Amino acid sequence: MGRGVAGDAWEVPSILYGRPTEVRTGDHLGNLRFTERLRRLSYKKVAGKPSAAGTWSEEPDRVRIYTRDYRVEVTPHTGGPVEIGVRDGRVVSIVSSAGVPLESIHLEPEEIGRILGPRMESRRIIPLSAIPPPLQQAVLAAEDARFYSHHGIDAVGVARALVKNLRERRFAQGGSTITQQLAKNFFLSPKKTIGRKLREAELALALELRYPKKTILEMYLNKIYFGQEGARGIYGVEEAAGFYFSKRAADLTLEEAATLAGVIRSPNRYSPFRAPAAAKERRDTVLARMHQLGMIGEEEHRRASHAPVRTRARRSPANLAAYFADYIQRVTEDNLGGEKLFRTGYRFHTTLDPVQQAAAEEAVATGLAEVSTTALPAGEPLQAALVAVDPATGEMTAMVGGRGYGETQFNRATDARRQPGSAFKPFVLLAAMERAARGKGKTTLSTIVSGEPVTVPGPKEPWTPANFEGKRYGEITVRKAIEESVNTATVRLALDVGLPEVVATARAAGIGSPLSPVPSAALGSFEVTPVELAYAYATIASGGVRYDPFPLFSVTTADGEILTSAKVRWERTLDPRAAYLTGYAMEGVLDRGTAKTAKGMGIYFPASGKTGTTDGNRDSWFVGFTPDVVCAVWVGYDSGADTGLPGAKGALPIWARFLRALYPGSGPVTLRPPEGIETAEIDPESGFLATTACPRTLREAYLSGTAPKKPCPLHPVNPVVDTFRRGVRGIGDFFRNLFK
Repeated sequence: MGRGVAGDAWEVPSILYGRPTEVRTGDHLGNLRFTERLRRLSYKKVAGKPSAAGTWSEEPDRVRIYTRDYRVEVTPHTGGPVEIGVRDGRVVSIVSSAGVPLESIHLEPEEIGRILGPRMESRRIIPLSAIPPPLQQAVLAAEDARFYSHHGIDAVGVARALVKNLRERRFAQGGSTITQQLAKNFFLSPKKTIGRKLREAELALALELRYPKKTILEMYLNKIYFGQEGARGIYGVEEAAGFYFSKRAADLTLEEAATLAGVIRSPNRYSPFRAPAAAKERRDTVLARMHQLGMIGEEEHRRASHAPVRTRARRSPANLAAYFADYIQRVTEDNLGGEKLFRTGYRFHTTLDPVQQAAAEEAVATGLAEVSTTALPAGEPLQAALVAVDPATGEMTAMVGGRGYGETQFNRATDARRQPGSAFKPFVLLAAMERAARGKGKTTLSTIVSGEPVTVPGPKEPWTPANFEGKRYGEITVRKAIEESVNTATVRLALDVGLPEVVATARAAGIGSPLSPVPSAALGSFEVTPVELAYAYATIASGGVRYDPFPLFSVTTADGEILTSAKVRWERTLDPRAAYLTGYAMEGVLDRGTAKTAKGMGIYFPASGKTGTTDGNRDSWFVGFTPDVVCAVWVGYDSGADTGLPGAKGALPIWARFLRALYPGSGPVTLRPPEGIETAEIDPESGFLATTACPRTLREAYLSGTAPKKPCPLHPVNPVVDTFRRGVRGIGDFFRNLFK
């Protein structure tokens, strides 16, 4: 496309895209936040059947959408009209325009960020063939009607401008052709001097000798300045069409094309955002000129002139996922680093989910503002990090690296190494379950373990861990030890399993940081990053499949040539039964344990997770998951100062805010047990089979064949009392069923 004329003058930013949205039968459109996704992609809601790409309509039992064409790497995805049947918010059918049932559809990936050069020029280069004739004609009518008849300099235009400038004794009119403007923009300063104008004319003649007219026009339409959005400059017709109208240049109407052409003369004065009246006046001037030149007919002129100036601003992705964008640059810099990132226009196809990312950024911003009011002051801002992972694919779907990228670019999600504290305890439990699954141990979730104080010999002096707030426990179940985060019981469990076994299990889950088989490791005394911990929990959530961090599918050129491509790397490292039992136990952390306050934060659905708090409240953690998403949240001061915030008061509110945003319509599906799992109703105190005398019961999960066989010894059954109890319960059940 003639870029050679510019040399290094082109700034074509690299664009980062999120993963395409997939809509499948069975999905809940509310949870998918389907309407929001359409809005973010600038789909227009219409009445009746959508007839153009990028439009949709809604009825009580169906959604009609006309999806857009798009391409990921070399694979084209053809859009078109689709009807989605809906019942109670869930997708029950997807049918193409030809009446063919479909299992799923995809929406085009959303732009989530850009890598801009030092001049902050934002543009998308497109060929002249992608620029519709009305837009080309509008620009020619506005800027250079004799473009195809002159040789770079329009003598008539120069003479006209000279007369006017002499009359007014100033540079009132330039008389520059499109070729001259192109030469100026590429090679010269905007300063108005006779010397510069002569040089401009010389370069214009040279361009005309070297390049065909269509190539010059193509370069001009991709180069020209159209306005400003903060520090970001809008350049080229494709970028301008998206900026002002949320469209591609190819989809602009005649009146929109004339509006853009009118902006060129003075983007400030004729901006349809800032000065709609002036923009309309200028647009109508362009339309009149097009009519005068025979480019449009009388009816077209009349209709377009009477149309109001309607803009539809595209949401800027400039500040979305800034930490993630830095992370992507880092993992690709060896192959794609340097100035190529903002001169070549690479396309980064990432795993980020834009809706999840927006929810994550809101959760961190709002959550930090709330918890900061109760945190101990430390003379520095309280920070946070959040990482979300899809446990079914290993894709990283959200990342926040601090309270604000503008304040600090240090990415705490990837680079901050902090102690996980009690957030490591699930891996002690996992080691015990893994050992039992291999037939080398007999620990179950209802196994009794002592919560009494414990002292462990050390190389220098004995180590005596204490429980939170010095609380003492007697004989408790393994489940209760994890639910209430009992340090003494966890250390005993780790010693029983074997510390090397605990370390090996953590390694198998994905903990790669230095980790030694010492007793304090059971309580998270080593350091990890939030990304590392999120992926280790994803191994539990996935049923024992460990994924390497996976943030990027591929990088391509603007033309779709694949420069680098990645596939998720995974390995089954743990027994699915052990992973399920660990996750099942962690549901109790939110139901009855240290994170039970999550219910008051809107977490009404089943979820698994674990709080984490380090000595002196230096680190506040919560890592939790559903079958759809794993989310790790860290809160703390960069200096390591005391926050005064345990995991349930610092990280949990942010996690809950994020998860609540993902399930506005309906809760997630529950964890599905793999083969080889059985359940039994037990007494949560004794760990034995529940009797009718037990005041509380619990449905517990076990490896097949390991459920308790004996009744609860703490609550033996009295036959007379038992008969009476059953009768009362039967009456109660009758009335409950009667009034359902």
